[in-house]
Amino acid sequence: MIPPSISKAIVIAAAPGEILPNFPEPLHVFNPRENQLTVVVDDKKFISSCRWIDSAPYRTITVRDAISDLPEITNGAKNETSSYAKDPVTHYQKMMRGNQKVLLDHICKEMAPIVVARIAHIPTLSGSDWRDLPNIVVRLSDDTYTQKLQYTHRDKNNKIGIYRGVCSCADGKPCNPSDRQYNTLIPWCLPHTGNRNNNWAGLYGKLEWDGFFSTTTTNPEPMSKQGRVLHPEQTRVVSVRECARSQGFKDSYQFYGNILDKHRQVGNAVPPPLGIAIGREILKSVYKKEQYNSCKDEVPESKHVSFEKQPLYDTS
Repeated sequence: MIPPSISKAIVIAAAPGEILPNFPEPLHVFNPRENQLTVVVDDKKFISSCRWIDSAPYRTITVRDAISDLPEITNGAKNETSSYAKDPVTHYQKMMRGNQKVLLDHICKEMAPIVVARIAHIPTLSGSDWRDLPNIVVRLSDDTYTQKLQYTHRDKNNKIGIYRGVCSCADGKPCNPSDRQYNTLIPWCLPHTGNRNNNWAGLYGKLEWDGFFSTTTTNPEPMSKQGRVLHPEQTRVVSVRECARSQGFKDSYQFYGNILDKHRQVGNAVPPPLGIAIGREILKSVYKKEQYNSCKDEVPESKHVSFEKQPLYDTS
């Protein structure tokens, strides 16, 4: 669930004399590229102890598996308690609901009229994002109109001389503040700097029903580094409860404060299933240490073997 653009590090350590816990084995299969639990420190590459690299017992939990049972809401929905309206249709949904009867925190941030218009014009296609926005004039919910984005400069990388730049920097000159355009359906800043930022792939991106959640951040914003935060079909950003589902919080878990506080609590948290898995590995290490000490107490001192002094491999 963690794309290369935003990573979260989990460090497992042990004091001298203790048994280092293993990293939990993956339970759900992902693209092999996403499964590579490696890190490079000082030009040294460290690989996890996981044995399951190319497979896992269960398939990926998709966005559909996680949130398709939640009722439809609109931009800026504020009702902190509501009804489910649908029965759970997947094992994950049943597990998240448990015995919960009332749906909590299915609320979402209220976005500005121009942001809502942009969301409405993103197609519901796999991988869609801001690059799929039409360059048109639209009427907003506050009865104002957007402007059409003007391409005013030739792109120095464009050999046929088509005007695709929105600032003088497109043809190698310094940026000119007067080139900036406002209130356009295609945000001016994205084509302005897209060539040096991977075309801002994913910004204003819609979640895919058959895909999976990217990193859950503390503030879902379509223009943030992790901008794939739009509901697959509804004209809004993801709700607090949808983000909580993406992290594995059961529906009975209640968050506190305003909506930004709740998003921050979800985004900053270690996903509960991961916390459980790491806790089990720690318990295994504690049990191994107790078993070792128990066996050592049963052996005469003269016959004790110091495992710390044994070589890790045959050096003969």
